[in-house]
Amino acid sequence: MWKQFYTLPHKGFLFFIKGNIRIQITTDEKIYFYLIDPITLIPNLENVMYNYMNCNQTMFGKRVRFCVTYKTNMKSFDVYRRKYQQNYKVPVNTDNLEGASLLELESAN
Repeated sequence: MWKQFYTLPHKGFLFFIKGNIRIQITTDEKIYFYLIDPITLIPNLENVMYNYMNCNQTMFGKRVRFCVTYKTNMKSFDVYRRKYQQNYKVPVNTDNLEGASLLELESAN
């Protein structure tokens, strides 16, 4: 007998690969990415992306550089490539801060 364990609030197409820790839910407006907690097995929302491709199903490659999309009753698949590589690994400050002290700002002004 099956018993309901957890409910996700979005209604759409679900994509999951065995052995992966992510679940994708594709709706008409957005694509939701969930990470599955290995201990509690409860999915946590990781990222949300607008469904500008108008697709029912998305499959991302291992390094998330390519994406294959499919829409019901279409004759072919569409393949997208990431336009920008956004790793945010650029140093903001390269000065030597040895001996510096911290000052707390109590307001944004």
